[in-house]
Amino acid sequence: MTSRRRRVSRSGVLGGLLLGLVALATPASAEAPTTTRVDLFDKSSNRTGSAIIDEKSGRIDFYDRKSNRTGYGTIDRKSGRLETYDTKSNRTGSGQRSTGVRK
Repeated sequence: MTSRRRRVSRSGVLGGLLLGLVALATPASAEAPTTTRVDLFDKSSNRTGSAIIDEKSGRIDFYDRKSNRTGYGTIDRKSGRLETYDTKSNRTGSGQRSTGVRK
C-alpha cells in the first residue's frame, strides 16, 4: 500500500509540474495586444465616445456613445503629431501628443 501511494504521489507531482510548465510557457508565446481602447468624456464626466488606438500602425478610430464610427486619425511616431479626419476623409484637426501618462 505504501508503494502505491508513492506512485500516485509521484505521478501527481509530475502532472502538476507539466501543467505548471505549460502555464508558464503559454503567456510567453502569446503576443501583447497592439490595440488600446480609450473612453472619452466631456467636462461634466459624461461619456462621449471612445477611441481605438492601433499602436503598430499609428492609426486611431473614433466612435460615439453608440459605437458609430465618427472618424479616424494618424499619429506620427517620431514627432507625436496627431492628424484627425471625419468619415469622408476631410481633415478635422491636428495636435501634439500629450507627454502625460505613458506605459
